[in-house]
Amino acid sequence: MSTDQAQAVYAAEDLWSAKEPQARIRFADWRNVQPFYVKLAARFREADVYVLPPTVRPRKGALQAHYDTGLKSVFMPPYDSGGVWALNTGTAIHEFAHHLSPGAGHGPAFRQAMIDCLEMLGWDAELLADCYEQAGLAMSDKAEGITDKVSKLIEHADGQGRTPEEKKTFLEKAERLAAEHSLNLALLRKKQADAAGHRIEERPITGELFPLTSLPNVTYRNLAVELGSAIARAHGAQCTIRGKSTFMTFYGFSEDVNLTELMLARITPMMFEESDDYLKSPEHKHSGAAATSARITFCKNFAWEVGRRLTEAVKQTERAVQETLAITDGTVSTELVMREKALEVADYVAYEFKRQGVKGSWKGSNSSAWSGNAADAGRVSAKNVNLFGRKELS
Repeated sequence: MSTDQAQAVYAAEDLWSAKEPQARIRFADWRNVQPFYVKLAARFREADVYVLPPTVRPRKGALQAHYDTGLKSVFMPPYDSGGVWALNTGTAIHEFAHHLSPGAGHGPAFRQAMIDCLEMLGWDAELLADCYEQAGLAMSDKAEGITDKVSKLIEHADGQGRTPEEKKTFLEKAERLAAEHSLNLALLRKKQADAAGHRIEERPITGELFPLTSLPNVTYRNLAVELGSAIARAHGAQCTIRGKSTFMTFYGFSEDVNLTELMLARITPMMFEESDDYLKSPEHKHSGAAATSARITFCKNFAWEVGRRLTEAVKQTERAVQETLAITDGTVSTELVMREKALEVADYVAYEFKRQGVKGSWKGSNSSAWSGNAADAGRVSAKNVNLFGRKELS
């Protein structure tokens, strides 16, 4: 299960906990979770579902609670280790759901297990299901959520007999869907903060080193950095570049960092394949531009157009969500949410750059010549390319 999918589950359950008072009932300490599990397992057995309770054990660290499949045990942080945040019924049910669905991560089977637990306890299970839906999470394998829906749109776009206009329509839907996923999580964070009366704990992250080492030389890597920077900006993330464009690191909320890395891995090979095709074309041969200059011009314009497409997808999604909220719930402004999100990322990046001693800025790919034909070809190619294609940078 991807990190952003797990974050969506956490965000949805935090929203649910804010609405469901029973989810906030506290235990005296970790030992008191065991009788709760004995009672819950008994409810399942009464419904002819054979379930034994997991064993509850203390956890040394205070940063998380977790379920160990091999030991069939839930590890809860004690009060004296700073575990007050975890010792509540909502967290306990979350870990019991992992016990019911080992190996399912936070996918549909886990989410169904959460619903089953609430039904056994006689709680309002629909409330949690609604919160999952708000986070864009499906309750069955037949509708896994964002990834599944995007894949289906791509399949439709790739279907035989599709006109270019039909393909473009399906791909634009896929782009907006990916943008909507990020916006939904931002809206959930805002609603949680408003409900709690303070800023919630989730913060932007620093991504792992994203390698560009498979590219043949520094020119290619510089062009991939152009593309990565454009994608990151569209998704509200920022980046640093290290070692002559050998590595990129992205900064932002986890769902935006993950989506940026995913799209960079997929679109980079497309960009270079498209530039290769252009360099073989009569248009390039008649232009008189050197191959290196033409490639740089083509790819820079390709990257800029990809960034423009993705930015427009985000803006269209914001407008659509704002129109929906105006009808159903006028309490949250998407403009305010995105502005607060941008400020949060900017503050985090400023702190991280100062901590790491990051100075200066990337100068971009340079060429002594500019090819108007290559620039036009790069923009046209990026307008038509399937941004959710199957090839990836290895």
